[in-house]
Amino acid sequence: MVVKFKQLWCWLVVAAVILVVIAVALYFSLFTSSGSPGLVSIWAVDDGTKIKADALNHSLKTENGIFAGNKIEIFGVRNETVAFQLILEGGKGKTENVSVKLDQIGTIQNDSVSNDPDSYFQGRNIELFQQIYHDIKKRSHGLVWETDGPEVPADLTGSVPDALVPLNIIDNNFTVPANHNQGIWVDVYIPESTEAGVHQGTINVEINGQACSLPSCQLPVELTVLDATLPNESAVDTMLYFSCDDGDTCLGRYYKDPWDVSADQLRQIQERHYKLLRRHQITGIIGSDNSPNDFLKDRMQGKTFSSSNGYYGWGEGKGQDVYSISTYGGTLNDDQPSVWSDWFSSNAPSANYFLYTWDEPDSEDYAQINTIAAAAKPVWSFVTANYSTGLENVDIFCTLAENFSVDEYNQGQAAGKKVWIYNGTRPFSGTFAIDDVAISPRVNALIQYKYNIPRWFYWESTYYNDYQGGKGQVNVFQDPTFGNGTDVVHGDGVLMYPGTDREFSAESRGFMGPLPSIRLKNWRRGIQDAAYLSLISSSHQSQHQTMLDTLIPKVLDEKDYEQAVSWPENGETWLAERRKLAEIISAGGEQ
Repeated sequence: MVVKFKQLWCWLVVAAVILVVIAVALYFSLFTSSGSPGLVSIWAVDDGTKIKADALNHSLKTENGIFAGNKIEIFGVRNETVAFQLILEGGKGKTENVSVKLDQIGTIQNDSVSNDPDSYFQGRNIELFQQIYHDIKKRSHGLVWETDGPEVPADLTGSVPDALVPLNIIDNNFTVPANHNQGIWVDVYIPESTEAGVHQGTINVEINGQACSLPSCQLPVELTVLDATLPNESAVDTMLYFSCDDGDTCLGRYYKDPWDVSADQLRQIQERHYKLLRRHQITGIIGSDNSPNDFLKDRMQGKTFSSSNGYYGWGEGKGQDVYSISTYGGTLNDDQPSVWSDWFSSNAPSANYFLYTWDEPDSEDYAQINTIAAAAKPVWSFVTANYSTGLENVDIFCTLAENFSVDEYNQGQAAGKKVWIYNGTRPFSGTFAIDDVAISPRVNALIQYKYNIPRWFYWESTYYNDYQGGKGQVNVFQDPTFGNGTDVVHGDGVLMYPGTDREFSAESRGFMGPLPSIRLKNWRRGIQDAAYLSLISSSHQSQHQTMLDTLIPKVLDEKDYEQAVSWPENGETWLAERRKLAEIISAGGEQ
């Protein structure tokens, strides 16, 4: 019996050892570089779809408009930024020390780039971003759409991506959570000197500095550059406010004592915002100056956006085309109108400049607005209101998208007034909400182009202090939600995120400047779509009109509350229409 017991004990020990070996081998096969550590899938998709972190079985995963399983195929023209997303799906365990690299596509590559925020864009043609996800538990309501109506975009609760952090500003390594997607956004700026034709590169996914073992860890990227160039004049003009002018605004995220910021520090932070917006073909405004100054002169004449000042990309050297005096409401004293008008006549004669007289007035305010506007002349006056003959002294009317009337627009134009549009509400227009579909800001640019609306204004892009909702300073990486007691909108007023965050230090990325969002980039995509339309010649106007009728058949006052939107919400449809325009351009149909 003793001998048999010893034999049994030996066999048990051997069996235990074998089980340990199997367990160790299984562990390393799943979670080390010998077996694609935790990554189970890598795929790509266009910029027109938001891929949630938990969308592991997305319908576009195996095949879509730019990806058929083994290659990424994109296209664009010179002086355009084209974008796509790489989606990394985590397995049963988190995967640490992941990096993604795309060094060049043909002749397109980065040239001596720096993380200095004042020259960040200099020589930078390829940029990779880690997508940051926001947990949407309760849908937005009010301002952007009614609650639970047919106009509400579907299936955008949970982990929705928006903030974009450049991979290079701290290091290139990140973690892919278990059983979740991690999106990487890729921007490729096509320099004006790029030759037309096919340009090839490879995007590589590495773990611990080594290529992972999935076949898709090395994906060929094929960029077809068409023989056309986007002009440095935008096809549709924009105006985006950012509150970065005193201690209560974005400055508190960058400086320990935002009330004690020097003039040079203030100028630096503001310039970094202006440059980021210029790279997205969007014009930023603040408008807190009491009189013209050299900083304003540099912006209006293009020095701010010059190579010598560290800028590179679309609109290099081009001055800004709009300036707002006393944004959100103000008056001019007796001397100021001539000071402003003389200065603009000498320094930026083609720019739109105006006094922002009043924000969303009631009819009882009209008499006072007329008085303010009359006293400001020859400076133009601006008001956020529908065109009205009761505001006879006002020059520019900026109408909420849900109130925009084509008839009123035509009446205003006939009366010699400017009629602009601002913000966005479904189903009349796209919105800027995080829990809206990716193409929503893109919709607005085509609406603007279709109806020849001179400018689209969005009310705020650095609304980090929720003073209207009483929440004070908000962790915008976790909950960038606007609230005013009635309306709640995720991301309203936040299109740029702080690269440094002294209020919420755990969120700080160590970059003394703003970071973009997926919404900002889709607004840029729409502006570039409009530029494509402007490139094709008059002989192709039928295709031109067909695209507009397909993508935005009924908008503005052709719609009413409690109706579904008329445009396709699928980004793949927008990609297909853009491809049709590209084919016309490629065939020599551009002007």
